[in-house]
Amino acid sequence: MKLHSQLLCRLAYTAFLMGVLAGGLSLGQEIESTEVDGDSLRVRIRAPRIELERINPDGSSTTEAAASNNAQIVELEIPMDSPTKLFRTRVRLGDQDFGSALRPIVEHNMIPNLNDIRPSSINLEGHTLTLQFPPEHTEVRGKEFFPEGFPLFLDEGPVRMQAGRAPGTYSAALNDGVVRKFRFELEAALDRLRGLGDGTVPMYADRQLTGWMAVPEMNALGDSVDLFPFHNTREIQPLASGGGAILGGSSAVDPGKSLLITDLSVVNDPDRTWDPFNPNALSYVDPATGRPRKWTFGFLMEEMCNSSLTGVDPKIFARRWIDHFEQFQTINFDDVPDRQGDVQSALIDKWEAANVAEGLDPLDLKNAPFRLTAIVNRVDLRSASGYAAGDAGECRFVFCAYDLDTGTHKPMTVIFEYGVPLGTCVQIKNWAQQWQQLSGLEFVSADPTSTFNADLEDLTDVVALANADPGKPNGSAINQLRSNNFIEPFTLPWTMREWQITGSGVAPSHLTAVTTKQTPANSKMGTSDLANYLNTFEADILAGTHSVPLSFPGATPFLSGKSEVPTPGFFWNTAGIANNEARHHFSLNTCNGCHGGEAGAQLPTVGGLPLDPATGMGATGPSSSAPSFVHIAERNATAQSHLSRFLTGTGSALSDPVSGVSRVFDDLTRRAADLDFAANMPCLMLSLTPALATRSH
Repeated sequence: MKLHSQLLCRLAYTAFLMGVLAGGLSLGQEIESTEVDGDSLRVRIRAPRIELERINPDGSSTTEAAASNNAQIVELEIPMDSPTKLFRTRVRLGDQDFGSALRPIVEHNMIPNLNDIRPSSINLEGHTLTLQFPPEHTEVRGKEFFPEGFPLFLDEGPVRMQAGRAPGTYSAALNDGVVRKFRFELEAALDRLRGLGDGTVPMYADRQLTGWMAVPEMNALGDSVDLFPFHNTREIQPLASGGGAILGGSSAVDPGKSLLITDLSVVNDPDRTWDPFNPNALSYVDPATGRPRKWTFGFLMEEMCNSSLTGVDPKIFARRWIDHFEQFQTINFDDVPDRQGDVQSALIDKWEAANVAEGLDPLDLKNAPFRLTAIVNRVDLRSASGYAAGDAGECRFVFCAYDLDTGTHKPMTVIFEYGVPLGTCVQIKNWAQQWQQLSGLEFVSADPTSTFNADLEDLTDVVALANADPGKPNGSAINQLRSNNFIEPFTLPWTMREWQITGSGVAPSHLTAVTTKQTPANSKMGTSDLANYLNTFEADILAGTHSVPLSFPGATPFLSGKSEVPTPGFFWNTAGIANNEARHHFSLNTCNGCHGGEAGAQLPTVGGLPLDPATGMGATGPSSSAPSFVHIAERNATAQSHLSRFLTGTGSALSDPVSGVSRVFDDLTRRAADLDFAANMPCLMLSLTPALATRSH
């Protein structure tokens, strides 16, 4: 009888769980609440009502016993080792698992999101840590802003920030051990910085280099230390307009080895790349693995597709993506024209012909006409781990298209932009240190015994391999794929587009065309809607935390489905803008403004096209019949890519296209200082400091 009752109970529970699957997991075990308690997290779980049923002779059932009508609450404690981890409840029955939806330790709206708002200052005075968010920011002035405070997740343990009297101010007391450790580590870090180069660090307002600051001695800081911005006038002001020093030594980083790698010994590495026009090329397939070489377009597409998980053929995955260029689409009510046959004739037809000539499937990725031009470290795009949203920024592969008949590069770039799935401060610091260590190695071309390429491969494997980030669609760490190209023969507008694996929709495992972030539709140029947006969100734009919405005002479509540069000097402007600095910061952070006239306005021209006086070349690359709007130029097989003035800071200062104000851009120096900061500053500072650049480009 006991065995029979157990069987009935199991059958009834099985039926219940099957009902849960049919009706949704909301009927099963659910996470009731979470609460940080010291170094642990207390989780309250609501359990389902369980009944013991007796089967009657006529087939009906009678409830013999049941749990209370009130749902059971179970409390569990789990270690607070990472505020970014996801968790769920799970029931195992026989050989089947049943579970609730994934849930983060801290819900998105329970803690400041630094993509929406960033502190204007972070200060440690004695044992008191204070964060000040801009009072004029939309998040602060438009509604109650975390009136009960919020938790921060420091490397030393979680702390609770309590709201102060001033709008947007929050404070917490740190224990003596945390403060002493921080001051000891900061003093060592400042001593190190004073010994680098001339002992100064760069100062930036948004992406603009504004000067250099001598590194202070620790005893000169006194009891009050500004952690962010690192140089201010004690006035509350947005970072973008006020600016600050980056406490990192740019001289300790070789940008060409640790940030933006274009050296031919890397991008033409025969062991990791393949290009039929590279005289040193070996084979497309690595004989040691039987797979495409790791830095090829084909390998990255195969890993992103992850066919063992998705069941999708990588050849179909890649072709479905490139077919978007031959299809008219509408994204957020913004028309995205097809490429009028040029991609088909210049790329796809020759791609298929080359495969067929070799006896391959016409869609085989071997002859995909894309050449590696650069590998890029964007640790400056990281999320601060203290806000329960840590990551180590992005790692990118940049390819250009080329003609399979001649090997000549085409006016098209494709960028794989991967998120780096490392969430804790220690992980982010270690990631930054590994990239910085590359600066101390020789390229293989100078020293054949160098481990540079092998060490770089270890870093790119973190993001590029299948299942690098199991929590994202396809298990891929890809954030987005981006492209830009002309319609040949070199007819403006030059167009940028963006794709993501959304995990939903008609083809959830494929790349889906999405909006181009931070960029309004071109139809908004010169409109009152544009002026109203800039004036309404002026404080947010200056603070570097604005997010261009899908619609504005009201339900009016605003965000673009593609980003076009209709003229070489394109920049965003309209009548009625109250603050030109806000206009500049907004325009610079759009795709077409940054790649157009905002970061390269009023360059000398030849034949009406921009010419870089420092190199005698087009905006980024060798002079040709067309301007180049990319920051990393397309290249031929034996040539190294040229970089834009925005990145290198070469040549004279640029002029604001509206006000004429002189501006200096030297983004690689900014990134170098930031990499050194991330690799060497104390975790207390690193885990609280927001990214110094947006993710727009």
